[in-house]
Amino acid sequence: MKNLITFTVLLINFVGNSQCLAPSNVNLINNIIFSNTAELSWTENGNATSWEIAIVPDFNVGSTIPTNGWIVASSNPFTITGIPPSFVCYAFFVRSVCSSTDVSNWTGASTSGCSITAYNWFLTLSNENFIPNSDTDNLQIFPNPTKNIINIKNITEIKKIKIFDYLGKEVLTQTENNNEINVENLSKGIYLIEINSENQKVYKKFIKE
Repeated sequence: MKNLITFTVLLINFVGNSQCLAPSNVNLINNIIFSNTAELSWTENGNATSWEIAIVPDFNVGSTIPTNGWIVASSNPFTITGIPPSFVCYAFFVRSVCSSTDVSNWTGASTSGCSITAYNWFLTLSNENFIPNSDTDNLQIFPNPTKNIINIKNITEIKKIKIFDYLGKEVLTQTENNNEINVENLSKGIYLIEINSENQKVYKKFIKE
């Protein structure tokens, strides 16, 4: 009987000029802990009839994102065989192939063996309002997008702020003056901000213009 693995949807929104729409709602079926088969399904948001898939074991935030697909899928759902059974984290990346020169951004899903950090990272990238164990109304960041300053509105005292780029690399840390943070020196792109308050970590996504 097929088992639905705990998964997280990953939407890596690289800044680029591609007009090829990325898939969404990636589902991972079959527990590869006990078998060597996984079935992926997704929602095609354009007109692609071919997709590229890449598999990355032991995936953690900051791991290298694939630059090429390793498997060409011509059907949706698509079954992958020959995966070594393991308790480690597997990340499955999927992207649409719109032409011989145009592919979409990566979308993906990860197994339940991934770390909490990876889980939160993936989930936050796919849902900018996700805050673990908290009410989203308790914290706001603005303006978003921003060119230089991010203001933070929070009901509790902020202890530390960290900012990560889309590959999971920490690019900025701030422990003082925590109601605003200067991001003027960051390159244009999409970032994840981790806000540590008295009893929680809050994750938000923002765009640097």
